[in-house]
Amino acid sequence: MVGLDIDAFEESAVHTNAKKLRRRDPEFRKTVLMAYESRCAVCGYDGRLGNEAVGLDAAHVRWWAFDGPDDIGNGLCLCGFHHKLLDRGVLGLGADATVTVSAHFVGRGRAAEDLVFRFVGQELLPPQRGHELPKAEHVEWHTTQVFRGPARVAA
Repeated sequence: MVGLDIDAFEESAVHTNAKKLRRRDPEFRKTVLMAYESRCAVCGYDGRLGNEAVGLDAAHVRWWAFDGPDDIGNGLCLCGFHHKLLDRGVLGLGADATVTVSAHFVGRGRAAEDLVFRFVGQELLPPQRGHELPKAEHVEWHTTQVFRGPARVAA
């Protein structure tokens, strides 16, 4: 009577309830950091305070909120800085496991050169033997949904 599509509403409610049942894997961070030997896959940062890795995150390539799984095939160990740039679309991943940087990103100082531009086209530091790099399907999702292309061309 008021123009509501009851079928669409019921389908949305079912999808929403299914999302509520999904839980993050509490072991995801531990697994990803172990696979990458607690070092950033972009810059190699490996800070520790005692026995604890500090400043390192287990980043989802396909965001968890968008059905990204909590598994090593969707994870990267990144320092907090590079994790933030990946999530904002400044950094991306090439199909050949290289770092891509958005041509839209502007940084004029030495810090931008040292922390961002020098990684254009560089291979990611791989996980230890027996662990996979992010799967192509998750890299493709990030490239089309998050990365602010086009990518800069490596020098």
